Formats: sequence, C-alpha cells, structure tokens
Amino acid sequence: MRSSLFLVVVLVCGLVSAQPRGLPERVQKLETDNDVLVKSRVAFAAALVNTSTNQWTTVEAGGADKTLEFKKVITNIGNGYDPATGYFTAPVKGLYYIQVTGVAGPNGQLNAGMKKNGENIFAIYQKAGAQAPASNGVTLALEQGDRLCVQLWAGQTIADQGRLSTFTGFLVFPM
Repeated sequence: MRSSLFLVVVLVCGLVSAQPRGLPERVQKLETDNDVLVKSRVAFAAALVNTSTNQWTTVEAGGADKTLEFKKVITNIGNGYDPATGYFTAPVKGLYYIQVTGVAGPNGQLNAGMKKNGENIFAIYQKAGAQAPASNGVTLALEQGDRLCVQLWAGQTIADQGRLSTFTGFLVFPM
C-alpha cells in the first residue's frame, strides 16, 4: 500500500516538474477567468411599488416624461439595479435580456419606454382600459457602465399592486 502511494506521489511530482514554464501564467489565467465568471452573475427584478397589499397604486407622469423608480427589489444579483434612481447599470460587458411589464392606470392608457443611455430602445403600449397589461423584452449588448431605465411618457399613468408592473433583466453571457 505504501509503495503504491509512493509511486503515485513520484508520478505526480514528475508530471508537475515536466510541465512547461508557463504553469504560473496558466494558473493566473484560470484565476482571472474565474473572477470574470463570478462577476458575471447578474440578474435583477423589481416591482414598481413596495407593497404587498391588494391596494392599487398609481404613478403619473404629468406634463413631462418621468423615470420610473421600481421600489420593490426582488432580485439584485451583481447590485446593478438602484431603486432610488430606477436605473440599472451593467456591471460587466455582455449580452443581457431585459423586460418591462406595466399595467395601465386609471386613464386607461399606458405608454412607456425603456432607454439605454438616454436612447429609446423599445416601448410598451396599452389602450384597452384601466388595469390592462403591456409587456416587451429585448436581448441587448451592453458595455460595462451602460445605463438602462424605464420612462413613463408625459400624460400617462401606470398602476401596480407591488407585483404587476416590473423591470427585470439578466446577463445571458459575458462578452
């Protein structure tokens, strides 16, 4: 038994010493790749209002577009979403899937858009009446630091019960 263990140790030591001089560089690359994988765990989900009752809450845009602050954070892996501002900031470069769902408020019409660094990317629209839903999603290549938000357009309303109007996204893969 001891001789077998000794033989295994000698064999392993021989293999390690026979490795090219690049072993430390390869170990460093593996450590770097692992850091990228750990940092690339990104997902967020937030509802418009932070309530768990069945009480409807309405947000109005008034005379100007309004950036929505989705206050009920459900998931925030990677800490990219800020409920105080309503912005998601991409922590790593990659391909993301982003979705916005909204419920029309009392005026019966919902019109809102998801913006990337101030540029319109997609919209949700509903004109079927109060409490009617609308949803849209997109896969989007983002650079580290790109910012996304949802803006309710002027004169529009959006409603929620803490779980129906949401802003969600996740990293599909890093690039």
